[in-house]
Amino acid sequence: MRRLRESGRARLLRAQLAATVLAAACAWPAAAQYAPTDEPQIGQPSRDSVWVPTPQRVIHRMLQMADTTSADVVIDLGAGDGRIPIHAARHFGARGIGVELEANLVRFARAQAAAQGVSHLTSFVQQDLFEADLSAATVVALYISPDVMTRLKPRLAALAPGTRIVSHYFTLADWEPDESIRVEGRRAHLWVVPADVRGSWPVQAGRESFVLRLEQRYQHLSATGERDGKPIPIVGAAVRGTEIRFTAFDRDGASRHFVGTVAGGRMAGESRAEGGAPAEWSAARAR
Repeated sequence: MRRLRESGRARLLRAQLAATVLAAACAWPAAAQYAPTDEPQIGQPSRDSVWVPTPQRVIHRMLQMADTTSADVVIDLGAGDGRIPIHAARHFGARGIGVELEANLVRFARAQAAAQGVSHLTSFVQQDLFEADLSAATVVALYISPDVMTRLKPRLAALAPGTRIVSHYFTLADWEPDESIRVEGRRAHLWVVPADVRGSWPVQAGRESFVLRLEQRYQHLSATGERDGKPIPIVGAAVRGTEIRFTAFDRDGASRHFVGTVAGGRMAGESRAEGGAPAEWSAARAR
């Protein structure tokens, strides 16, 4: 679905899309049963918004970009006619949950889920998206106005590390996407909620040890190191969800690459020096 603030920009977009979006969207089965008054209309107003659907090819690529599988719970905030949760269920086997404020759109989405045989995998809640419970989400889908995106950003950033967030067109201001794609002339973006890795981490990798210090802004890291009171370079530090990577240097000057998983105040994984055998490594955040 999608929610765009009713500005001059939104009105222009609504006019441009009205003639083309229905052809681009997936045709709903004729067998769907709903009251005529339930059928959504492009430009249907809601609270500070109008409804504009996301084309099916864009939905598919968004869900692919999020690596959606049958193990996922996809929550669509501002779900409209339910096409994203339904697509996630039909094509990826995921559980889909739609949160939508307008009653007619909720009824329409439920009818479409039944018609497409995925009622057992989908549910639709009539609710303000700011009040939605996101605790079960592994994927969050969005097509909402920049203002609402900004207001939601703190909640999205606080989701469990590794949660994927996908958005049609709009971004999260200073939180840069991990990936962006273009489909049918439209942009879509992906964020992977990063683990919090800020702080000092005494690292042990076989006989090698040092202190890793990390500063963080969303998924971007700034890293320094120290061994025996002397600085050592740390390069290529990056975090994606719960996975962290960086390169440090052993006492003999050989570079050592680290890959690991973050779980709360601990990291662990595998390291490998140039030409050497892999070695397990671990670290616990210093208090």
